[in-house]
Amino acid sequence: MINLKENNKVRIYGAGGHSQVIKEVLQENNFNVIETFDDNPSGSHHASKNVVMGARGDLKKFPHNGPPVIIAVGINSDRAEIAGFLKCKYGKAIHKSAIISSTSKVGEGTVVFAGAIIQPNTTVGKHVIVNTGASIDHDNVIGDFAHISPKAALCGHVEVGEGSHVGVGAVVIPKVKIGKWCTIGAGTIVIRDIPDYCTVVGNPGKIIKRNMPK
Repeated sequence: MINLKENNKVRIYGAGGHSQVIKEVLQENNFNVIETFDDNPSGSHHASKNVVMGARGDLKKFPHNGPPVIIAVGINSDRAEIAGFLKCKYGKAIHKSAIISSTSKVGEGTVVFAGAIIQPNTTVGKHVIVNTGASIDHDNVIGDFAHISPKAALCGHVEVGEGSHVGVGAVVIPKVKIGKWCTIGAGTIVIRDIPDYCTVVGNPGKIIKRNMPK
């Protein structure tokens, strides 16, 4: 299921390893990736071909109009920054094996990878990564630019703030609220609310750092 139209054409912004996964999802759904942009084409993944300089090179010359774009950048803050200066239409990339309830909503620019599950009445924001095998249960709210890593499990009524990263295999118990721009370490068990800008690790999860916004 891909929510992209316009003659099955799509563009991706980002040419690293994360972009390779997105590209494969799109191609498996019969979409043609016609352009790949990156702000450092010389540093592109070896499988990326014909990469064109991104908007940071010259924002005015960037082709904002055209087929939808997916920002294929894994770092949440970079994805947010790029979305802030592009003037493009955005699509969604959803793997065929992902299970998404008909009562849930997935925002523009979001990618959902193989084996991920999004249960009823959940809202996933814009430019979110729901990574391989992640499980998001009922009545969750996932903020824009968040990343739910592979095999992470969010129980019911969980909130994840803008830009937060829930690490590989992390578990969040029901009704917990994670603030914005937090980092939840791999394998962490989150059993209580987490304020904004915190790094949390361990079982049970403990705050080890508070990263104030720049």
